Amino acid sequence: MDEKNRVEYDVQRRARAGTSATLRALVAGYLVYLAWQIVKGVRSGETSMSPAVGYAAAAFFLLAALVFAVYLIRRWKKEVEAARLPADREEAPQGEDEA
Repeated sequence: MDEKNRVEYDVQRRARAGTSATLRALVAGYLVYLAWQIVKGVRSGETSMSPAVGYAAAAFFLLAALVFAVYLIRRWKKEVEAARLPADREEAPQGEDEA
């Protein structure tokens, strides 16, 4: 890749975007885990919850996980784009202080 097409990012903002996306992905994964535990409990009869309510609750958690996953992807893309440095910025000469 040549220097003219190289995209540069603010390292701190991009790292923060990645960290936030990771935490959001963990939340979405936990919602999927909760849905699985509800379905597993209903199928094995370990819960006194009616099957209709159990499957509805599991579907709700799966839907919430899906919506949250879409949100995290969109938010991550916006945060990474915001971390992008302008291509036409002028580099300050190193070793010189701005007055």
